[in-house]
Amino acid sequence: MGNYIVSARKYRPGTFASVVGQRHITSTLQSAILMDQLAHAFLFSGPRGVGKTTCARILAKAINCENLGEDGEPCNECDSCISYNEGKSINIHELDAASNNSVDDIRNLIEQTRYVPPNGKKSVYIIDEVHMLSQAAFNAFLKTLEEPPPHVLFILATTEKHKILPTILSRCQKFDFRRIKVEDIARHLEYIAKEEKQEHEFAALQQIALKADGALRDALSLYDQLTSYATGPLTFKDVLENLNILDYDYYFSTVRHMSERTHGELLVLLNEIIEKGFEAKDFIVGLTAHFRNLLVAQDPQTVQLLETSENVKREYLEQSRAMEPTLLLNAFHLCSEAEQQARFATHPRLVVELLLIKLAHLASAVEVASDPQAASELVKKKPIAEQKVATTSNSPAEIPPKAPPKKETPPVEPQIPPPPAPKTPASVSVSGNGHSKPPVSTTKPKGMMPSLKLSNTFEGMQPQLKEIAEAAKSSEETEENLTYDVDPTVQVPEKEFHQHLGTFLEGLKKQNKMNLVSAFQGGKTSFEHNKWILLLENEIFMSLVASEKSLLPYLREQLNIPHLFLEARVDASAQPKQEIPYTEEDKLKVMSEKNPNLKKLQEIFKTRIIY
Repeated sequence: MGNYIVSARKYRPGTFASVVGQRHITSTLQSAILMDQLAHAFLFSGPRGVGKTTCARILAKAINCENLGEDGEPCNECDSCISYNEGKSINIHELDAASNNSVDDIRNLIEQTRYVPPNGKKSVYIIDEVHMLSQAAFNAFLKTLEEPPPHVLFILATTEKHKILPTILSRCQKFDFRRIKVEDIARHLEYIAKEEKQEHEFAALQQIALKADGALRDALSLYDQLTSYATGPLTFKDVLENLNILDYDYYFSTVRHMSERTHGELLVLLNEIIEKGFEAKDFIVGLTAHFRNLLVAQDPQTVQLLETSENVKREYLEQSRAMEPTLLLNAFHLCSEAEQQARFATHPRLVVELLLIKLAHLASAVEVASDPQAASELVKKKPIAEQKVATTSNSPAEIPPKAPPKKETPPVEPQIPPPPAPKTPASVSVSGNGHSKPPVSTTKPKGMMPSLKLSNTFEGMQPQLKEIAEAAKSSEETEENLTYDVDPTVQVPEKEFHQHLGTFLEGLKKQNKMNLVSAFQGGKTSFEHNKWILLLENEIFMSLVASEKSLLPYLREQLNIPHLFLEARVDASAQPKQEIPYTEEDKLKVMSEKNPNLKKLQEIFKTRIIY
């Protein structure tokens, strides 16, 4: 047992050719060695377990190799290579920056660089996890990294490149390592299994590669774990059980039950998955990825994006051909929404069950959305179901009728104030203070002045507050009772009127009251002696005009017409502008107007229809 070595160490690559999945880097390093154009500092960055430290060690051996191959590979047979492989080399130094990250550690390293190597060509310093160095250590390392002695070469390795100072990055030749492909990891595992004489299923190795997520070291660790678990050949079933992975068959069965439109089977399937120890949230994540793979498999150009075994890939192709793209897209959208909800839900299982019920009836919803006749047939079936419920009930008369759904009111911009009166009249006359009132009535409507409630804590302030309230009430009654009649002797000079009105609107623009400016500019103006008639586009503009208090006093002063008054009303001839539906809600609203059954369908299934 003491001689056992894990696969990640036992099969660590010793040459550039044996490095998996990083050909774009190894070929560049080999060419630089052969052409003798090596930089004085390299930076290897990328995810964990992809070969950064391995490539740094191979490069260090190749630089000092006494019998370098024609392809730039170290021979692993000379004294320099053998001494390094045995851990006795005095030319190649490795420093773990995670535990040696202080200024003193870097100063000791700089001190060592002064000594020329007794044998070999260069002293190579490999600093792993270099992003863990402190700010002071980085600053102490800058000068030596920029101009090291001619016999020194630095190789820095990190998984978090963004944490390194830009001044360090600018002094290095940078190489970005990639995540290793699933197929490359599976082939490498197959090579190791043959070397270890371990019987296996290739599908099991592919599943290990998928679980490793591009990290070869993680894949080798999982392989060692599974070979210890399996008493015989390593099978796909063993991998699923040991790594707690949900089988593909559950997702394919989910889509088949969805096509059969039986939500009962889906709920039973979910219960079986949960009883096996899987979380409902994990199932919905896998189901979302499954619908993504089905969408990818529908296009021959994107089939290569499926990272799975050939057998599973064929199942994806067969199932995707039997599904409509619209249905898959809607299912993918529902799953992604439910995945977000399940993360924060108190009972994630209820969220997943609701999703499965929606998926079971999604095909019917899509058919009804595209075929109005199907919607009418579905609505005709509804009274039969209601009749069955009524016959089974003991007291049907006690069941209250279902209230009709409330119509949604369109949103109103925050800048627009509410109308001053609860009932909007067809014609509004505006006095000097901007209060709206009927043109003939001279009595003040009741309830316009809100009552003032005083707290018992401020009893000493009651006399002053009452005096202020009475004064405000008296002032309001005086302004409300003012009426203006048409004076035939007065004519409004239209040219001067529009000049002064334009000046006033420019001031409103500076105050950012663009809604009010639009109301006045969009209205139609005419005059009847001292009465200004303004036809507006809608009720909202009329309430805005009624709320403006300073315009009429300004125009009266400028035009010298003390009795000028405004009568604003909605232009009956104005036609509303036809809006183009852009959002999903707008499109659904337009389609529902053409086919009312579509709205009923959405209410029955409590779902969302996507166009």
